[in-house]
Amino acid sequence: MMDKLRELALKQGANNATIIDPSTIQPRVWVRMKCQFGCPAYGTNYTCPPHVPPLKDVKEFLSEYTCGLLIEFVGLATLHDQKRVLKVLLRLEKEAFFEGYYKAFGIAAGPCHLCKVCKAKDGKPCYDMGRRPSLESLGIDVYELVNSSGYTLSPVHKKNDEYKSYGVLLLY
Repeated sequence: MMDKLRELALKQGANNATIIDPSTIQPRVWVRMKCQFGCPAYGTNYTCPPHVPPLKDVKEFLSEYTCGLLIEFVGLATLHDQKRVLKVLLRLEKEAFFEGYYKAFGIAAGPCHLCKVCKAKDGKPCYDMGRRPSLESLGIDVYELVNSSGYTLSPVHKKNDEYKSYGVLLLY
């Protein structure tokens, strides 16, 4: 199944995809602190803190999965591109679900871009089935995850530097 999902990810525009062990992912308090004290989306998006589970629940959540697919996208630059990452993950999640992997769960890096303005700003509920927390909001150190999985991720310094984005599809 992982080979099939990997091929589908590549057909959908991913540059690469590799199998990872979710037990190696450790939620980090410092990542959540960077969300709270450094990200303009904090508190304004239902997929970001404080609207996501506490880190102890994230750790338990990750422990319920035995396999994952780390998906890399290269050359993204626009909001539309970032939306595409989540949409690819949701397609893969749906494919896995219909193949019997009903616990499949896709998570993209960065804040949600499904709506122009998140309903969290007005305190209204969100019923979008595609809403997923970001990797960072779950306390996941994306740099550590990516670099320990055989890829190379470093900060973008200039506008013309190569931009990469990542997502994870969790399976049991």
